[in-house]
Amino acid sequence: MNRFVLLLFAGLLSLPFSFVGAEELERGKHFFYTPEEAAANMTAPDGFHVIPFAGEPDVRQPNAFCIDDRGRLWVGENYTYTKYGWSPDKRDRILIFEDTDGDGRFDTRKVFTEDITYVSGLEVGYGGVWVGSVPNLLFIPDADGDDVPDGKARIVRDGWGGQDQHETLNTFTWGPDGWLYGCHGVFTHSKVGKPGEPDSARTPLNGGVWRYHPLHDQFEVFAWGTSNPWGIDFDDNGQLLMTACVIPHLWHVIQGARYHRQAGTHFNPYVFDDIKTIALHTHKDFKGRPGGHAHGGALLYLGESYPDEYRGKLFMCSIHHHMMYVDQLKQHRSGFQGEHHSDFIIANDKWFLGFNLQLGPDGAIYVIDWYDSKECHGETPEGKDTGRIYKITYGDSKAESINMKAHSTDRLAEQQLSRNEWKVRHARRLLAERAAAGQDVASAVKKLQAMVASKETTTPQKLRALWALHGMEAVDDALLLGLLDSSDPYLRSWAIQLDLEDKQTTAEQLARYEAMAADDPSPVVRLYLASALQRLPLEQRWTLAANLIAHEEDADDHNLPLVYWYGIEPLVELDRAQALKLAAGCKISKVRQFIARRAAGIK
Repeated sequence: MNRFVLLLFAGLLSLPFSFVGAEELERGKHFFYTPEEAAANMTAPDGFHVIPFAGEPDVRQPNAFCIDDRGRLWVGENYTYTKYGWSPDKRDRILIFEDTDGDGRFDTRKVFTEDITYVSGLEVGYGGVWVGSVPNLLFIPDADGDDVPDGKARIVRDGWGGQDQHETLNTFTWGPDGWLYGCHGVFTHSKVGKPGEPDSARTPLNGGVWRYHPLHDQFEVFAWGTSNPWGIDFDDNGQLLMTACVIPHLWHVIQGARYHRQAGTHFNPYVFDDIKTIALHTHKDFKGRPGGHAHGGALLYLGESYPDEYRGKLFMCSIHHHMMYVDQLKQHRSGFQGEHHSDFIIANDKWFLGFNLQLGPDGAIYVIDWYDSKECHGETPEGKDTGRIYKITYGDSKAESINMKAHSTDRLAEQQLSRNEWKVRHARRLLAERAAAGQDVASAVKKLQAMVASKETTTPQKLRALWALHGMEAVDDALLLGLLDSSDPYLRSWAIQLDLEDKQTTAEQLARYEAMAADDPSPVVRLYLASALQRLPLEQRWTLAANLIAHEEDADDHNLPLVYWYGIEPLVELDRAQALKLAAGCKISKVRQFIARRAAGIK
C-alpha cells in the first residue's frame, strides 16, 4: 500500500505545473483544449466574442506577429526556443494568414520564409519585413509585395544578445514619429551596431526601449531599464506606455529616462535614482489569483467597434493569471497614474499564455497565445505543436476587405482624421514610404498642413497630421516655431521633440526653449524640455537646465526631478564650478543633492 502511494505521488509530480481537471485527464498526456474548445471556454464581458482565428496545426509556437496594409496577419513561428537560450538552426518561419470572408477565421495561409532563427519581433513596412532574429535585426526585402522575398535578408544591426530567450529584441511597433520601436530585457546583454563595427562604436543595451529609423538608418536607445518589457503602444497624444514582467507592470516611457530595474545596475553609475511604475495597483495575487507578476502585450484601444468605455484604455495579457486585464490611465501632472479598470478575457485554461496584442482594421483585438503548460523558462520539447491566435470582437461586426496601399495619397492624408487608429497609422507610414520613393505627395502635404492649422481639428488630429508631415520630411523650422505658441501642451511638446530628432537646433529655437523652461505653465512641456536637455550639446544646456530646476512646484512630480537630473549630470563633470552655481539656484532638493554628490565624485 505504501509503495502504491509513493508511485502515485511520483506520477503526480511528473505532471505539468498547473491544475488538471478530470475532463482534461481524459485527453491523455497533453491535457489541453482544442482551439475551438478553448475559445468557447473563455469568459468575456457581455457582447464580446472570442473567435479562434488560427491554431495548431496551422500555426505553432507563435512568438511575434503584426498586421499589414491589407489586414493580413504575419506570424513568426519560433521553433528554436529552448530553455535559457536558443538554437542557431535556421528553421523558424514567417507565415501570412488572411481572412477573405470576414468571419474572423483565416481562409488562406502561406509561408513567407522558413530560413531564420529565433524570431522574436516582426513588423512590415518600407518594402519588406523587419525581423528580430538573434543576434540580428533583419530586413527581408519584398518591394513588389508578392509575398516572396526579393533576396537574402539584410542585417540592419547585429550584436543583439541572447543570454535569456525571453528578453531579447521584441514587440516591434511603428512609432508616430516614423521610427521602429522595440523592447529589450535586463538579463540579455547586447552591443548593437552595424555589422563589422568595433565595440567602441556600438550601443550597449540591457533593458529598455530602443528605436531604429528605416529611412535614415539610425539606431538609438529611447529609454533604459525596467525588467522584461514585452508590450508597448502609443496613446492619442503620442505618449508611450509599456507593460513588463516581474517588477510592477505599467510604465509611462519618456525619451531619455531611466527606469526601475529588476536586476543589475545602470551603465552610468551617477544615475543615483530611477523612475518607478505609474501603476497604483499590482496584479500579483490579484483577487486571490496566485502569481500575476508577468505581463505581455500592450494595446491602447483606439479602434471603433468596442464600446466607448474602452477607448483609450490599456489592454494587456497576464501570463500567470491566464487572462487579459484592462487598465485605465489618468493624467497626473507631467505623466500618468494607472488604475485597474476591469478583467477582460479569463481563459479558464492554465495553458493559455497570451503575450502579444494587435488592433485589426475592423477594431477587433487579436491576441497571440503560446499555449503551453509551462509559464516561464520551461524546457520546450522538440516538436512542441501548439499555438493559437484569437480574435476578440464586439457585437455582430463582420470584417470587410481592405487595402490601404490602393488608396490615393489624398485619401491617406484624410485618414488622419479617422477615429480608427489602425487606418491612421497605416496611412501615415504609407505616406512616408511614398514621399521617400519620390512620388508626388504635394496635395497630401497641403491637406495635412491645413489640418494642423485648422481650428476645427482636435489636438489628436493635429498631432496625427504633424506626425505624417514629419514622416514625409515636410516639416520645417517655421512650422515648429509656430507650434510653440499653440494653446495645447502636447502640440508645443511635440514641436520640441521633432525639432531635436537630429540632436541640433537653431539659436532662435534654443532661445524659445529657454524662455519656455522659465515660463511655460505645463509640466508636460517641461518634461519634453527635460528630455531635450540630453539631445543638446553640453554647452547649450546650462540656461535651459537652470530655468527648469527653478520650478519648485516640480519637486514632487513623478518624472521631472529625475529627468532633469539625467540631462544635468554630465554638466557637473564638464564644469564643477558652474554646476555648483546651478545647484545654488535649484529649487528641487533632489537635483541639488545629486549635483553635490556628483561634484564630490560619490557614486
